Amino acid sequence: MKIIEIVPRARKHLYGTLVAKEAAIRKSGRGTYVRVGRKSQRAARWKHKKFKGKLDLNRGASEAVTAKVRASTPEDERKLLSSFLGFVDRHAGDQVTTITIHYR
Repeated sequence: MKIIEIVPRARKHLYGTLVAKEAAIRKSGRGTYVRVGRKSQRAARWKHKKFKGKLDLNRGASEAVTAKVRASTPEDERKLLSSFLGFVDRHAGDQVTTITIHYR
């Protein structure tokens, strides 16, 4: 499991931006992520269409986003991590201050 901590710039709502962008992409019939589980304002669970595994997104009190990447194999976990970091960079890169990855 890998834990990603993303700190947004001041007065930016990164979690809302990521969730809205994923929904807009999925609504247009494209995209690789699918939101699964219960909808919540503070948490979301995404699955990837191609790689086995899941992403658990949580919004912190200071608008920081924490994502837990879990997969059954190390290769799928690496690909899922790379895919998520690319998604964040493409769609919200201008809103991010720092990204920290914790390996567990």
